[in-house]
Amino acid sequence: MHKQDLHHRNVLGQVKQPVQTSAMTTAQMQAFDLLKAVPFLLNLEGGLSFSLPNQAASLLSCDVINLPVNEAQWIRHMTPQDGHARRKAIKRLSWDGARYALRYPLQTEKGETIYVEEMGERIAGDGHKPVQIMGVIRNVAAEQTRLETAQYRATHDELSGLYNQTSFTRAVRVTSAWVKRKQDTAAILRLRVSNIGDINSVYGYEIGDRILKQIAERLRNIVRAPDVIARLEGADFGMCLIDITADQIDALLPRFETALSETPYATPHGGLYAEFAISATFLGRDAQEAEQAIWQTQNVFTARPNLQGWHVGYFEDDMAMRADPSLRAKTTKTDILHALNERRISLAYQPIIDAKTRDLHHYECLLRLRREDGEVVSAGEFIMAAERLELVNLLDRRALEIAAIALRETPDLHLALNVSAGTLRDEAATHDYINALKALGKDAERVTIELTETLALDDPAMASSFSIELRKLGCAFAIDDFGSGYTTFRNLMAIEADSIKIDGSFIQDISTEPHKQTFVRMMVDLAQTFSVKTVAEMVDNRADADLLRRLGVDYLQGYMFGIPSAAPTWQRKIS
Repeated sequence: MHKQDLHHRNVLGQVKQPVQTSAMTTAQMQAFDLLKAVPFLLNLEGGLSFSLPNQAASLLSCDVINLPVNEAQWIRHMTPQDGHARRKAIKRLSWDGARYALRYPLQTEKGETIYVEEMGERIAGDGHKPVQIMGVIRNVAAEQTRLETAQYRATHDELSGLYNQTSFTRAVRVTSAWVKRKQDTAAILRLRVSNIGDINSVYGYEIGDRILKQIAERLRNIVRAPDVIARLEGADFGMCLIDITADQIDALLPRFETALSETPYATPHGGLYAEFAISATFLGRDAQEAEQAIWQTQNVFTARPNLQGWHVGYFEDDMAMRADPSLRAKTTKTDILHALNERRISLAYQPIIDAKTRDLHHYECLLRLRREDGEVVSAGEFIMAAERLELVNLLDRRALEIAAIALRETPDLHLALNVSAGTLRDEAATHDYINALKALGKDAERVTIELTETLALDDPAMASSFSIELRKLGCAFAIDDFGSGYTTFRNLMAIEADSIKIDGSFIQDISTEPHKQTFVRMMVDLAQTFSVKTVAEMVDNRADADLLRRLGVDYLQGYMFGIPSAAPTWQRKIS
């Protein structure tokens, strides 16, 4: 719930009609004034009334006599699209206590445009149909400006105006998913201004920045959507080029050279020339994930420090070990084997609870790595290295070994384990993993194996065959990160999953975001049709948890119920 919504309810209490101005204390009126908020009561079968008419008139830049007196008059101040969205949000209020929160531009009587936030709660209705809504309208024009500025700065590089590295990584992730679906490749290029250090040293950083801005502008004129361009760290620019081969990249180089190198860059010291070096890697061939691809383009420069000019340096498998001895210690087969042999791979357990009873249902097992200095960290980077070195199946087996011990020691324990692509794409590794599950005997019935949606879609036949083998042993089968990919529910159900875990991006703040509520409700309805259980991950607050329960989600997972722990003690019932 928004802080403003909490404040509104604290001031108004549990009244079923708007507080009249005369009934308000000075402190209450000052509070609403400070928030630039106006309480209202909307009767969908009657009228619209404001508790503070003078303040409402000020917000709308009109006389009190011209204030909207019904919903139709209020919607006339909105764009058709926003009016439609508002009607849909209100229509979804199918129980007393259901809430909505919207932000939209509003046209005042004087023709000005302001941004408002409208928050409301159904306080009466006829079955699923809302009848009476209590809420507040708040002027958020200044806040909207700050938000838009902050959002721009969060996604764009301030100097060049291009996407920043965070946005570039996000774009490459989307491209990676596309590459996996199409079984295609995409190129990730890193363009480095190799003489920027000399320019900064001789002419100063201001001149260097001026040149970087001009380079960005020239790149904008070269790169076209859907290809993506960004400024990465320092004097590096990143490009994500879809559906392109190495030969086609080489054919593009003269165009880049003409645009970026043949014409000097204007500065107060006259025209200066920039020198460049280019590295590249391919998604779907050299790298499977966004972070891995971006790291590989950086690693080319580390491995080939003399790379220069308009000849692309492509990533090679042994570059990491040739370029950086400290990195070699993290990525060699020897280190992975040592970590396994020295029992430095462990599990952390995060509780998953029953949405209705709030009782513990099972734990998800998450890999952890204990470094040689004793620090225990997430094994994410270690797993990526193991995948690249085709050893990730050993990590999956180790996770299962640890889980098997826990299952034997705790008869009523149920665990969920993740299986990686490297295990399923290796026939021998898959066979060994299934044999290890067989060795659990009856304990296998307390195991759920999770497979990500993306991996399941890469090879549905493989995933379906794997799930059939699991069921023979009594294991359950789940699709993780459901909704993060691009598929139909029918395709995934052909794999016959016992449960789906709804991707956390659809769960966070769901109690105040109607479009997420609609999406999750649709997922739950379809899942129930196929007798499939649903798990919502990243549930971090009570409002979201309560709403998910009402939507029919079966199980909840998130920090509200427990963080991953190597020594789980979460056994209590959450009220």
